[in-house]
Amino acid sequence: MHRNVRKMMIVFVALVVAGLAGLFLAIAEFNRNYESHLRSLDDMRRRIEILQRDLDLRNRQLADYEVTRYRAEAFSRRYPLFDRIARVVFDKSREYGFHPRLVMGVIQVESAFNPKAVSNRGAYGLMQVNLSVWRDELNIERGRIFDIEYNIDLGLKILKRYSLVAKGNIQRALHLYNNGYKYNNTGYVQRVNSVLFDSEVNQLSQFNLTQ
Repeated sequence: MHRNVRKMMIVFVALVVAGLAGLFLAIAEFNRNYESHLRSLDDMRRRIEILQRDLDLRNRQLADYEVTRYRAEAFSRRYPLFDRIARVVFDKSREYGFHPRLVMGVIQVESAFNPKAVSNRGAYGLMQVNLSVWRDELNIERGRIFDIEYNIDLGLKILKRYSLVAKGNIQRALHLYNNGYKYNNTGYVQRVNSVLFDSEVNQLSQFNLTQ
C-alpha cells in the first residue's frame, strides 16, 4: 500500500512539474508575443508620427500654394500687361537658354516695359530691336515689331547671336546688344546688373548661357 501511495505521489509530482513547465513555457511565449506586440505598436506609432509630419508638411505646402496662386491671380488682374510680359519672358528665355531674370532686367533698361517704346536711333518695342540693322538679317515683319511675343523673340535671337560671338560672356554679350561694335558704354551693363529681378542674384557673372 505504501508502495502504491509512493507511486501516486511520484505521478502527482511529475504532473505538477509538467504542468508548471507548461505554464512557464506559456508565460514565456506570452511575454515574447507581448514584447513583439509592443514593438509592433512602437513601429506603428513611429509610422503614424512620420505620416502626420508628412501630412502637416503637405498641408503647409498646399496653403503656401493657395496663397501664391491667389497673389499671382491678383497681380495678373491688377497688372495684366506686366503679367503677360513676364509669362512670355519665362517661356522665351528657356527657349534661348537665358535666365528670365536677366531678360527682365534687359527689358527694364531698354524700354521700362513699354511695348510701344521707340528710340531716336530706330529701336522698337520692349527689347528695343533696331529695325534698320536687323530688318533683312532676321527678316523682320515691320507690322509686328510692337507685338510682345514677336519683339521679345527678336530681341533674344539678337542677344543669343551676340552671346555666341562673346563665347558665353554675358557682360560682353550685353555690351554688344546695346552698342553693336561701334562704341563703348560700360554703364549699360551696370544698369542691367542693378535691376535684375531677384534680390539674391545681382551679379551678371552668375548667369550661365546654354550653348
